[in-house]
Amino acid sequence: MNNIWRKRLSGMSLLLVLVTAGCGGGTITTGSGSSNGETAAPVSSTAEGSSSLAQEDTGETIYLYGNDFVDIVAPEFAKQTGYKIEAVHYGGGEALAKIEAEQGNPQWDVVMMDGHGSIRSLADRGFLMTDWTPDHIGNLTEYGSSLVPEDHAYTPISIHASAVIAYNTNRLTKEQAPKTWDEFFEYKGTAGQADPAVAAPAYPLVSALFYKWGIDQGEQRYAQMMGNGLRVYPKNGPLGSALVSGEIDIAALQESNAYDLKLSGEPVELVWPEEGAPGSLRVAAISKQTKNPAAAKAFVEFMLEPETQQMLASLDSSDSFFTPLVKGVEARKERETNATFILPPAEWAAEHEVQIKTWFADQNVN
Repeated sequence: MNNIWRKRLSGMSLLLVLVTAGCGGGTITTGSGSSNGETAAPVSSTAEGSSSLAQEDTGETIYLYGNDFVDIVAPEFAKQTGYKIEAVHYGGGEALAKIEAEQGNPQWDVVMMDGHGSIRSLADRGFLMTDWTPDHIGNLTEYGSSLVPEDHAYTPISIHASAVIAYNTNRLTKEQAPKTWDEFFEYKGTAGQADPAVAAPAYPLVSALFYKWGIDQGEQRYAQMMGNGLRVYPKNGPLGSALVSGEIDIAALQESNAYDLKLSGEPVELVWPEEGAPGSLRVAAISKQTKNPAAAKAFVEFMLEPETQQMLASLDSSDSFFTPLVKGVEARKERETNATFILPPAEWAAEHEVQIKTWFADQNVN
């Protein structure tokens, strides 16, 4: 076994140093409803309903940290509401590291990313605003409503598969490909997955499987597969490239990456296991220390609007492969129609996050 896990951990430490120094490297998208740089008055019905709260805001730009969609929704939010917003696009691990590094002087107002366990952990340590219920919370589907935490520390936005079983069709036939997660972990050829310390969907992947099997059996199964040569890649993009090139036969690959490769004509097919795919719940949460609560709350309301959800589900991009959690929104037709998920409780995923990630990092000792 090589040193890949320790390298990942070292990489995260380096990242923490960089973000502490203000060199996080996220890409920034600016959205402003005002052309002259002055604070624009809210113009949407959502913002009108928050007019008294808006008076409490500084009127300064709010900062949205996150991975998927942030550079798309920020300009649209600014256009529709008049609030000024900058979206900073990070990987999931990078966003969490940035928030941790800024805990004495937070620069963010809203975070939207995959992984309810990691966000639950932030809530449990006092990073997040709690006990605020969005006006549009009733827009959620029954399943979406079931995922709302009691303290409303975060709001479910959508859910997708953090991993499906993907295979290279030049190397395996449909009959030879694993059909279940048990078969995936018993596979004797080359396999891969993303690093849970770096890729946002990777901790939801491993936490779902550890929850499904139990901690001890989860460690045993991963240890066995690592012994057989499981390869770990920083993110799902490089993982997908390895699958296409034939470097690996099979992959636990995020569904958007798998569908993107398949629809692009690459030799990739995917299996949605009958027992379900590990779920990656995308949530939005507000900083407890935001100085612009009205603008931050308006953003969460905006994400709960059917029009916003349908816009994202209709994008000509593999990012639009997800299960909407807002009523009346249609998912992509090319996608699995009966998508089911393995989703551990947020409290369980938060409680075991350090334990599981540390266990993975320690495997490089061999």
